[in-house]
This record gives sequence, structure tokens and C-alpha cells, in this order.
Amino acid sequence: MLASPRRRRRLIVVGSALLVAVPLLFLAAHYTTSGSPMNANGPYVNEDRFYEQPKHVPFTAAKRNAVSSVLARFIDGAVARHDLAHTWDLAGPGLRSGVTYEEWRRGEIPIVPYPASRRGAGTWNVVNYSYRNRVGLELLLFPTSSKGQAATVETDLVRGHDQRWRVDYWMVTKLHGPGSAAAADSASAMSEGPPKVHKLPRGKKKLSAASEPSDVSTGGARLDAKWLFAPLGLVLLVVALPIAASRLRRRRDAQPL
Repeated sequence: MLASPRRRRRLIVVGSALLVAVPLLFLAAHYTTSGSPMNANGPYVNEDRFYEQPKHVPFTAAKRNAVSSVLARFIDGAVARHDLAHTWDLAGPGLRSGVTYEEWRRGEIPIVPYPASRRGAGTWNVVNYSYRNRVGLELLLFPTSSKGQAATVETDLVRGHDQRWRVDYWMVTKLHGPGSAAAADSASAMSEGPPKVHKLPRGKKKLSAASEPSDVSTGGARLDAKWLFAPLGLVLLVVALPIAASRLRRRRDAQPL
């Protein structure tokens, strides 16, 4: 095989190609990754095509009265822990998720107990949003003791197919000192009426591809700079081998027999 000049040239070309291809394939497989295994990878799905923003509706007097009645009973029974059994039907699917009726009766519920006063129970300070079958409110609860702390609560209520309102979310977001509680305990704060503020959810601001942040980490190892010299050296070797072989062949042909 090596006696033929053409076969020798072909063998040099094939061997040089393998010397370049094999290390490059190894480096590509070892130092590259399609993404972190903890992050989901796949085609981008435009959520706006599948989600429609609910239409805002007025928080009418009839809706206020119905919501206020549910809140007053829920706060007295579940938050103040006066009658847990009768508040099971006042809780929405968000609060009842993963909780049985017996656990609810025992007080194993996702609601922090609070000694709420009956005064002002069911009133609100801010309407975060008002949709046809859902309303989000910000409440101010007052303690039974004058030395206690008032509490700001974020709550959502949903209306089921039976047209009954139920508390679906409940979270204490802030506690106030006794002084602020006493100052807020006034006729205007305790009376029901139109909400003071309407805070509607803002629309999503679409970012350009250049400015949109990405929360997907590649998780791959950084390639060391020294590995960049390996392909360069292999390329030079591919170029040098044919030249050296050609010069050796010419020198051998030039020698006298």
C-alpha cells in the first residue's frame, strides 16, 4: 500500500482529517451543553395567546354587601378561631387545597390566627381589582386588646357556580403598632362605603429580544483558553504534513540510482 505515491497521499489526507476531527468532536461533546438540567428547555410559547386578562367590573353595592358578609363571618370564625367548623363552606378552593374537613376543624389551616375585633370585620381599605367572579381586597384588622397590633391583610374572594362568595386567599402582609391602630380606629375607617383606591393590574410590558432578561442558565463549564491552541496546531499539522511529504518525495526522486 505504501509503495504507491497516490495511496500515500490519500493516507496522509485521511490521517490528517482524523487528527483534526476527533479532538474537535471530543471538545464539543465535553465542554458544551444545551442548558441546565434544572431548567426546562424547549420552544418559546407566547403566553398572551392562551391567557386573556379578565374584564374589570365595578365593585357595586350588592357585591360589597355580599363580600362584606362573608368576610365578617370568615374573620370571626377562621381568623379569630371562634367557629372553625362553620367556616369550611366559606373557604374557596385555594385555601382548601390539600386540607381535609377534619384538619380544618382542628385548626390545621393556612391562616395565621389573629385576635380580630368584631368592629370593622368585613371592611376594606383598598380594592386591588374587581372582576366578575373575583375581587381582591386589602383589609385592616383591629385587635381585641388596645395593646395589640393592627394587621394589614391581602385577600381574594371568588364567586362559585352557586353564586356564593368564598375567601380564596388570605395573607397578613404587615403589623402596625398600638399607636397606629388607635389612630386608624375611627368612624371613617370602620364604616363601609365605596373603596378609596382602585389598583388595577398593569399590563405586561413586552421587552425586545436584546433587552429581555433570561432566567435560563446554561450551566456549562467555561472552555479554557489553552484548548484553543489545539485546533490551530492540528490545522498547521495538516498543512505541514503534505508539504513535508512532497519535499521528501522530490529529494528521493532527485537522488541518482
